[in-house]
Amino acid sequence: MPIHLLAIFAGLWQLVMADSNNCSSSVTISSQSDANDLANCDSIDGSVTIASSASGTLTFNNIEEIKGSFTAEGAAGLTGLIMPDLDTIKGALTLDNLGTLTTLTMSALSDVASGITITGNSKLKTISVANLEKVEGQLKLTGAFTSVSLPSLEEVTGETTIRGSKSMSCSALNTLQSEGVYRGSYSCVASGSSGSSLGPAAKGGIAVGVILGVLLILCAIWFFLRGRRSRKDRNIPPMASLSPTVVDIDEKLPNSHNSLSPLPILKPPVPRKPVGPPAAQLDGRSIYEVPTTSTPVCEYHELDAGPVLSSHQRPIHSEA
Repeated sequence: MPIHLLAIFAGLWQLVMADSNNCSSSVTISSQSDANDLANCDSIDGSVTIASSASGTLTFNNIEEIKGSFTAEGAAGLTGLIMPDLDTIKGALTLDNLGTLTTLTMSALSDVASGITITGNSKLKTISVANLEKVEGQLKLTGAFTSVSLPSLEEVTGETTIRGSKSMSCSALNTLQSEGVYRGSYSCVASGSSGSSLGPAAKGGIAVGVILGVLLILCAIWFFLRGRRSRKDRNIPPMASLSPTVVDIDEKLPNSHNSLSPLPILKPPVPRKPVGPPAAQLDGRSIYEVPTTSTPVCEYHELDAGPVLSSHQRPIHSEA
């Protein structure tokens, strides 16, 4: 085999291996040249990251699936991202703080498995993802958008937050809410106007604020009434000493007998009904008086036995 044919074969083999390595691992894109190296990849097994040094417009052709995430953060010189064939991102889609980004084209994208976050891109005015059907996770779009179009959206499993400029309309997005597309909380706000819808967290915060405000007002009223009562107690004058009042009896007495009111007629008392059994009563006819008699007087007599013959007997009235 000629030597030059071997050299050509070796070069082609290196290109095939290089493309295979780019498609089977995560890659970092710094320029359009790096993006072109992925042109032969229908699917990238890892994640795609845009370097902060990237600038201009980056176009990714033929890539239909990214099995990891697609991330572009802080690339101040990046003005456009064009991915016309991308259909599925198995990870998250994050575009954050891209100060000069004006163009975003992902017209074939239909499924993002770990949420979409597009924030802090002051120059990006329009977001249109015509074929996006399902977002697993949050959908957060905040910036100076004048238009957000998601006509094919069928389901968002996480929280949905959309905030744009005054000219942005939320009517089409609100229609999706009425159709039950947003499984989590939903909020769409045009700057300078009130939100078209509040999520549970926002409603809960408002309720807590109202309750705290009412409690503060009640506390203020209570302290005011308490202070007023204490001041009133301090201002009460001392009780005046009571002095007897002389009443003119002549002025109080009536001048004629006609002014006297007649005495009420007393009614005989109503006999009370006995509570217990009737008690025995004495018959007046059987009662006799006992005549009064003097107490009988008892007389005592002395006996004189005559002269005392024995020596041991003595007369009752013997002389001492």
